[in-house]
Amino acid sequence: MRSVTTILALIVSFCSLTACAQNRADSTLHINATDLPRLLLTSTQTIPLDSSQRGTDLPLWYPKWVPGSHAPGGPVHNIAGFTVTDQDGNDIKWSRTPGEVYRFIVHTPQSATEINIEFRYITNQSTSNSHGLDSWGADAIGLISPNTVLVYPEGARDGEWMIETQLTVPKDWQAACALDIDEEADSEASYNYQPVSVRRLVDTPIMLGRYYNMYSLNEDGVDAPPHRLHVFSEMKSQADIHPDVVDAYSKMVTQADRMFGSYPFPSMDILLATTNALPRNGLEHLRTTMNIIPLNRLDELENLSGWDQMLVPHEYVHAWCGKYRRPEGMATSDFHTPKGTELLWVYEGLTQYLGELLELRSGMSDIEQYRWDLLRRYRGARLTQGRDWRPLADTCSASHTLRGGSNNWGSMRRGQDYYYEGALIWMEADAVIRNETDGERSIEDFCQAFFFAEEPTDEPNPYTREDVIAHLNDVVDYDWETFIEERVDNVKGKPLAGTVELGYSIQYTNEPPTGPNNGRIDPLDARDSLGMSLSSDGTVRTVILGSPADKAGLAPRMRIMGIEGHTWSRQRFADLMETSGASGSIELMTVSGDRISTTTINYEGGPRYMTLVRDESKPDVLADILEPID
Repeated sequence: MRSVTTILALIVSFCSLTACAQNRADSTLHINATDLPRLLLTSTQTIPLDSSQRGTDLPLWYPKWVPGSHAPGGPVHNIAGFTVTDQDGNDIKWSRTPGEVYRFIVHTPQSATEINIEFRYITNQSTSNSHGLDSWGADAIGLISPNTVLVYPEGARDGEWMIETQLTVPKDWQAACALDIDEEADSEASYNYQPVSVRRLVDTPIMLGRYYNMYSLNEDGVDAPPHRLHVFSEMKSQADIHPDVVDAYSKMVTQADRMFGSYPFPSMDILLATTNALPRNGLEHLRTTMNIIPLNRLDELENLSGWDQMLVPHEYVHAWCGKYRRPEGMATSDFHTPKGTELLWVYEGLTQYLGELLELRSGMSDIEQYRWDLLRRYRGARLTQGRDWRPLADTCSASHTLRGGSNNWGSMRRGQDYYYEGALIWMEADAVIRNETDGERSIEDFCQAFFFAEEPTDEPNPYTREDVIAHLNDVVDYDWETFIEERVDNVKGKPLAGTVELGYSIQYTNEPPTGPNNGRIDPLDARDSLGMSLSSDGTVRTVILGSPADKAGLAPRMRIMGIEGHTWSRQRFADLMETSGASGSIELMTVSGDRISTTTINYEGGPRYMTLVRDESKPDVLADILEPID
């Protein structure tokens, strides 16, 4: 009989071997970024072969449906080198699957014990559906999306297939990402990272450059995991951002803690490039976010506005809404199975709403700006004629066909409206909750239950539409199923219904409404009256079907050359609108192609603009919603 000591030793040995097996990488990847300033990226990927993979046609997938793109947009078209060799350096033939350019077939010989794949990738060549998934380079700054320089075997599960990664950067550059450094690695690479699943690696962009600073965003007294802001720029001074900006991002983290109450990640690394060398960009990830904005936006808090202001909070909220809680149809176990995007009105719409709440509650924005943006969104939704045939749900299902917009008759086609119209739906839901509970409950109660994470995890927690409705009913008993159906599924949904719940009403005025910083609706935007909008040179941008402009035969790209016998000017157009009620018509000289015509618009209503008016007979629920949480 063996002694207890011997048995214990065998158990320890077995456990150690098991741990080694669990930690052993299924592939190694060395990314070489030394040519990134020249817009080239290379990598070497090694995949050991077992006996069943030798002497076969081995299918390898280039990531196609990468989370966050909502599209089959992996930038496979940018590959400029794909060479396969065995362990002895012998070339191995490969081919592409007919009809599927993302699926490579490697014809492995029986003698091969591993394959080595040499990638060359051309950066800075994105398309609309791969913009956030791409790799970018410039003289002193860059971004690497690992999905651009790797493949994985068909049948491998993204949460289980492990990759050990090394990174070599240009001289004097630094890199930051959400991967853990392997301190014991024996390599000449600039960075050696601990093995992670291919899911996590693809979900981990790497920002790098010559000028870099890191800032902690954890405020005292807030029980949040470590939050780090990594700032890169091509200019040394731009990596030193204003303390007020750091303070605002820190308050964002604090307000998120009060909004969600739990965390699906052990730490958060926010990558932020302020640069003119790379395009505006952003993409969500579970343990990090990727954000690129122009230079000088971080010099003063006042410089941070619009899309640049919205970006970091939006992508940050996605850690909960989209990465951790993910629609069931999008929670696939690989990067080539098509994803069902029907619930993007939650994934993106709720994220848009919550991200903007964090903007305002952290002091990046104010209530007047929020009201102004709200008016423009309500107005945009009302004037979107595609809503007459296409429900919001279909903009989700057809998401990747709608990115990039349409220059001609765009409102008839619709765009990715689930962002802003989805946000309007969730704002209304928040107002309903508050009104139904006399202010005792809010969207935060929904968030803290729906996004609850007992502990950090890399596993997505899928949900269905029924789960969303059930959690809303747990907050307050209401006919949420009909509420959602009327706004998401029905043609001519109800995006304006929320104004009453918020304590406001929609009205019309003869004067263009004004917003913060002297902002106003341009008088050339006459969609509420003539049913058209114009560029400053008189080119027709938009025409609403059934409107006076439509009945007169105007169309996008026509240009107005003259008004009532005079040459075009924006002021003459505005003046003529003021007097249209007296004449009942507006005579224009237009050009379309090489044809000049006289066009008469029959209209006598004068200027008309939609505006948002406070209803003093009701509580100002909007003001309550926007109040920071103590």
